[in-house]
Amino acid sequence: MLALLGAAVTAGFEAGAIGYVLPAMRSATGASAQLASMLLSVFVAATLVGVPLAAIAARRRGATQLLRACLMLAVVSGGLATVLPSPDGVLFARALQGLALGPLLPLVAAVIVVHWPPTQHGRLLGQTSMTYGLTYVAATIGTPWLLELGWRSAFGLGACLALLSLLWPLPASSPAHEARSASPWWLAFSRPMHATALLALGTGAGQAVLVWMPSVAVIRLGLDMKATAPLMVPLLLGGLCATAFVIRSLDRMGARSMVLIGLATALAGVLMVVAAPPHAAFFMVGGAALGFGIGLLSGGPLRYAAARALPPDAQTLAQGAVAWLTDVGLLVGSLAMGYVAGWGGDALTGLEAAVGLAGGLMLLCAPAVLRLPRKADE
Repeated sequence: MLALLGAAVTAGFEAGAIGYVLPAMRSATGASAQLASMLLSVFVAATLVGVPLAAIAARRRGATQLLRACLMLAVVSGGLATVLPSPDGVLFARALQGLALGPLLPLVAAVIVVHWPPTQHGRLLGQTSMTYGLTYVAATIGTPWLLELGWRSAFGLGACLALLSLLWPLPASSPAHEARSASPWWLAFSRPMHATALLALGTGAGQAVLVWMPSVAVIRLGLDMKATAPLMVPLLLGGLCATAFVIRSLDRMGARSMVLIGLATALAGVLMVVAAPPHAAFFMVGGAALGFGIGLLSGGPLRYAAARALPPDAQTLAQGAVAWLTDVGLLVGSLAMGYVAGWGGDALTGLEAAVGLAGGLMLLCAPAVLRLPRKADE
């Protein structure tokens, strides 16, 4: 598991660090906001391409081989982003990073499902999510100090983390474990996957709310951006508690019960954030509920459900579909929230409507949980 957890560390560090790299780049180089945002947009676009490509390629090469290739590409792309002098070169490196880092978590999940017995899937998937979450928090806290070495230093450390992951042996590929599959790509969206796919879209919409939480605190509570940092702590702790709950209970409770709890908690958090009186205490309680709910949905139950929806030789397709659809939900949710938040002259009303819209999208996807199998049927 060390190599698999190392891949989760590599993905978690990039996700937590990039929010600080963008303003540091602008400060150091005088780059425009548009160029800085391109560093994120190019990465997301490449991720949406890389995840399905890796899932399809892994049918022939095996999830383990594709995971090793993605880690090697992460080393190369991180190194290029560190040393290439021109902005165009850095954008190219970021696109390579999206191709490399986007497929890491679904490939890790596929390797776990294929190489470990079903009774351990929930615990190991939860451990992977916990590792990702802890690394995200550590990167969020530590990156501002790391950037004292320069705005490119985060890319260099990310490359080193991927290289360290490659030093540990991955589970050996063998015909007995990773049978090559001729399963068509559309199997990832076949009827057994419909409920999981819809819930992944809803989870992505919920993740979009997490991205907007600092803006909600600034506008709804009238705070400076720096003053919002302590208010984000309950949100982060809620997510970590959720992944600990997944590790302990997913194998025992099954995906359906866990998803129900996650949806109910996340929707309660959205309601409290936008409808409760504008006070820091209500915001933090709502943030904790939202962090717990989204952390629970993202922490393994949907991957667990996908593992049971398709056979072992189609697991790269199943896990890739969960990751890709979650990213699509995040992208669509973010765009919809941005449009609604900017609609009209009242910033507070627009932002509350935007968060409410994301909660509504989650609610539309919620009935799909009733189509997940009960624990006794899995």
